[in-house]
Amino acid sequence: MRPIPRRRRISLLVPGWNQYGRGIIEGAWNFAQREGWMLDMHPAGPDGGMRMPAGWQGDGIIATVHSTALATSLRRYGVPVVNVSGARLPGVAFPRVTSDAAAVVGLAVAHLRAKGLRHLAFCGDPGRRFLQFWTDAYAGAVTTAGAEPLVYPGAGRRAPAGLLARHRDRARWLTTLPRPVGIIGWDTITCRQVASACELAGLEVPDEVAIISLSTEDLLGQTIHPPISGVDIPVKRIGCEAAALLGRLMAGRGAPAAEQLLAPLGVTTRQSTDLFECDDDHVRRAMRFIREHATTGIGVAELVRAVPLGRRTLERRFAALIGHSPAEEIRRAKLERVRQLLATTDLPVPEIAEACGFAYAEHMIPLFARHHGATPAAFRRNLRGTAGPDRLRLPTAP
Repeated sequence: MRPIPRRRRISLLVPGWNQYGRGIIEGAWNFAQREGWMLDMHPAGPDGGMRMPAGWQGDGIIATVHSTALATSLRRYGVPVVNVSGARLPGVAFPRVTSDAAAVVGLAVAHLRAKGLRHLAFCGDPGRRFLQFWTDAYAGAVTTAGAEPLVYPGAGRRAPAGLLARHRDRARWLTTLPRPVGIIGWDTITCRQVASACELAGLEVPDEVAIISLSTEDLLGQTIHPPISGVDIPVKRIGCEAAALLGRLMAGRGAPAAEQLLAPLGVTTRQSTDLFECDDDHVRRAMRFIREHATTGIGVAELVRAVPLGRRTLERRFAALIGHSPAEEIRRAKLERVRQLLATTDLPVPEIAEACGFAYAEHMIPLFARHHGATPAAFRRNLRGTAGPDRLRLPTAP
């Protein structure tokens, strides 16, 4: 009688305190279920440290490797390791599956620039030096965009003790920045702290300070004041792809590349970036009208009546200030709402098309594919970590 194959035992060393980590865990768990693996969960301890349990024996490890000490300890197990951290550490060469930091920051920069903001700043976490790669990605993106990098100085020195002291420190920094300014925070908690610092400094969000996170927290991002915009990272797919790569390594097939970088899925826009900054009052009013009514089936004719301004004049001003036509802006707003509904609901695609002002799903689907790099069904599969080997291209900024 043929022996029953032994089930593989996998350790998952990923913090689950935020949506980013929980998404990776869920994607890896989904893959493990299909493969029949046993999955050992080892989230961060009470002190925030990441460690393997004493005496663990298994076949492979998926880990957020954010320190050389952790990397050294994982090597001792003598099993394949897949790294899902974006941190680049000297001497740490595990195969990596993670988000494309440059693409994530580039999308946040493009989103703020599309709002008419010329000054863009970055706020990281002073106590986490392994996050320096986010600061570097920001500096590269804003320099490419022709802007001056403006980095919270706390990222390069010891963080002030106490939450109120940190709020005051950020408030002092915010008052030194040119306004209006867009702030890119490395996560939603940092953005919440920036919003608190704005309140302390008497600065209005988003009119004086617009805020966007480099990751999306659905519950936290929507319930804090103001609700925080964020870049959508395919975290479930990162977990799924990491598990698939680990399967290859355990089978002795090797990694196809040293690292696999997944592009962001788009931007979830909330109140913290709900503005459009320019010197043309008519264009500002038109942009707000589009945000409020795009999914009701409006066209340029309704927009012209609402401003009011001649159609050709409005089109010339849009081309000069925004870079495309009013009709294109209406279409982009509708497609962004499609993306949000695909991400947050289980509504069928035809119902989503109708809810977003498209007469026919057959008309919406190719438009969405051109704008977001995948059909609505493929986009939803990518978001949930159930997609095939194809990759999404970097989406355009909403």
